[in-house]
This record gives sequence, structure tokens and C-alpha cells, in this order.
Amino acid sequence: MIRRNLSWLAVSQAVRLVTGLLVGTWLTRTLGPEQNGLLGTAIVIGSILGFVAEFGLRQILIKELAVRRDEAPVIFGTAARLMFFFGLGCLVLACGFAGYWGGGQMLLIGVILYAPMPLNACVAILSRWDASQQAQRTARLALGANLAASLARVGCILAGADLRWVAASIALETVVTAVFALHWAWRQGWAPELFGWDSKIAAGLLRESLPHFLAHSGTLLLLRVDQLMVFHISGAHEAGIYAAATRLSEITYASGPLMIMTFLPVLSVAHQNDPGRYAALRGSLFGWLTLLAYGSAAFWILAGRWIVDRVYGAAFEGVFVVLAIHGLAALPYLHGELRGAVLVIEKKTVWSLRCALAGLLLNVLLNLWLVPAHGAAGAAWATGVAYLLVWFVSSLVLPSLRSIGWQQLSALLAPFRLRRELAAIKALTA
Repeated sequence: MIRRNLSWLAVSQAVRLVTGLLVGTWLTRTLGPEQNGLLGTAIVIGSILGFVAEFGLRQILIKELAVRRDEAPVIFGTAARLMFFFGLGCLVLACGFAGYWGGGQMLLIGVILYAPMPLNACVAILSRWDASQQAQRTARLALGANLAASLARVGCILAGADLRWVAASIALETVVTAVFALHWAWRQGWAPELFGWDSKIAAGLLRESLPHFLAHSGTLLLLRVDQLMVFHISGAHEAGIYAAATRLSEITYASGPLMIMTFLPVLSVAHQNDPGRYAALRGSLFGWLTLLAYGSAAFWILAGRWIVDRVYGAAFEGVFVVLAIHGLAALPYLHGELRGAVLVIEKKTVWSLRCALAGLLLNVLLNLWLVPAHGAAGAAWATGVAYLLVWFVSSLVLPSLRSIGWQQLSALLAPFRLRRELAAIKALTA
């Protein structure tokens, strides 16, 4: 089942890679740096408030549903209702922030982009699939929603539509995901459970998700603060360069969390029942994420300039430097994603919070120093340094994280022991 899940995740990511390169870059080239900077910054605001709406519940929910199967229906319904009402509140906040940050034009785009936020409650359905090791359903749905939204964006490009229609085509992905997830849940008889509620379970979920949310809030801001600061300090043009590079580099960045989500139920159960298997699985995942990061860095450094020239054109010349730096930063980022999931399982999320907030402060300070002189490239270097210190060096320095740090360090040698890594992952997924 794990192999089937990974196969579907691989297919989903491959399609996202194709649509990202073809449709996303075509749209970016059509918009030009300034409009792309405006749209990209509005999207970043939405991603931050969308994360707040989820409140760190997804990974907690997957773990709880995998371990507490008898209480799954009421846990599922309680989490869905929490996410729905958080989504309503964050919709209002996102619109207000967009108006403050970018004026009337960004507010108009933001209202369209953020309207589906309450529908993110369907994440509870996706989490229930993932908890039962049915992540292929999540991957298939994500694949279909991505294709529908990509076709809508192609229509916008061909019709010469303005940013309002482009924003609507982006929001369509969430709408399609929610509609099909809710339809499937209704067919399975889960619909009544969506209205379930238990105040004690709600309090427990929020209590457990709060440190995870706070830790990943720092992590998310660490990922997104660059776009906001580049827009604020250097203007829409440089923000458009940074957004164009991020659109490509995040194809790799998104694949790691999907792999981690697939193994999260197995990791949670192994941590409770078989510590040896848990440690082995954790080490193997660090090795596989390292291979993915090395491949990403090599690809963007060797082929990035050619790709940027072909798909973006001369107006986006500065994208290659940002893209190459993001390729190098993929290693600590992917390690950090797995480390965050591991700390949730081991109930050590306080360290995620401390490290993320320290990294966010460092990133802001480096941006204030580097962005005025170097624009988008300066922001990329600030991010790379922060990622390295927060998600790699800290694991080796802090005694509470050192056992994880040694596995991260050992994983750097993964290309030299590829046969062993293959055998380990095969045994663990059998």
C-alpha cells in the first residue's frame, strides 16, 4: 500500500512539475515581472492565512486518526468544524492584510483568491485518507484539481484575461478539491460525521496542535517573509523575479512533505510499538530526502539558466541566481520538514518553535541587510543561511536534537550507499 501511495504521489508531483513548468511559467511570462510580483505577494498572504486556518491540525489529525481508530468519526467531525470556522476568520484577516500591504488592486485580487478558505475544512477528509494509508486518494484528487485549475489558467492566458480571472483560476483548485472530497465523503456515509462535535476532543486537538502550529508558523514565515519583504523594500519588479524563481523551486520543496505525509502514520505507529523500526525508518527517510535535494540542486544549477531563458525570457534574467540558491537550500529545507514531523511524533515541538523563531529573526535581519543592495538574490541568500542554521546545524548543536542530527549528518552520504538505502526502504515498506 505504501508503494502504491508513493507511486501516485510521484505521478501527482510529475504532473505538477509539468504544469508548473508549462502553464505556470507561461502565465508568469505573460504577466511580466510587476504583475507577477503583485499576484505572487497576494498568494503568499493567502498561504500564510491559509495555514493559520488549518491551525497545525493536519499532522496532529493524521496521527490521532491512525492511533485512536475507535474515536475516528468524532475526531474527524470536530477537526472539520474547527477548520471551517478558522477559515471564515482567516478569510477576513487575509483580505484586510492584502488591502494594507498592496492597496486596492491587491485587495480585489485577494478577495477572489481567499474566498474558498472555509472550504479548507476538507483537509479533514484528506487527513482521514492519509491516516488509513490511502494517500493515493489524496494524490489523485490533487492531480485532478491541479489539472482543472491549470486548464482554467490556460484559458485566461489565451483570452488575455486580467489578474481577477487569473486569481479565480487559482482559487478553482481549492474549490475542485473540496467539492470532490465532500462528494466522496457523502458516498462513504461520512457526511453526518462532518457535523460531529466533542468539546473535550476539540480542546485536546487544539492543545496538541498549538505548539505544532506555533513552530510551523515560524517555519512558514521563514519560507514566505522574503516575498513580502522584497515587495516592500524593492518593489513589484523584484518581487516578481523572486516569485518566478519560487514557482519553480517549490516544485521540489512540495515533494518532500508529500513523502513525509505518506510515512507519517507508519512512523507514528512504529514510535509506539517498535522503536528500532522507527529509528531505521527515520534514518532511511532522511537519506531519501537527501537524494532528492542533491538531484534538485544539480538540476537547477546545471539547467536552470537554460530553462529560465526559454520559459521566462530576458525580462526575468535575475531568476536563475535565485533559483540556484534555492536549489542549494533544498537540503536543509527537506531535512527540516522531516525533523518537524518527527518532533511532533516525539512530542518535542517546543524545539521546532524555538528554532523557527530564531531562524525567522535571523532571516529578517539578513533581508534588511541584503535586499536593499541585491534585491531578490539577497533574499535568497538570507533564506539559504537561515534554513541551514535552523534545520541542520541546530540538530547537531542542541543536545535534545542530536540523535536526529547524527542521522541528518549520516544522510549526506546517501549517494555513496544507494544500494543500502534501496534495501532499507524496501524492507520498511514491505
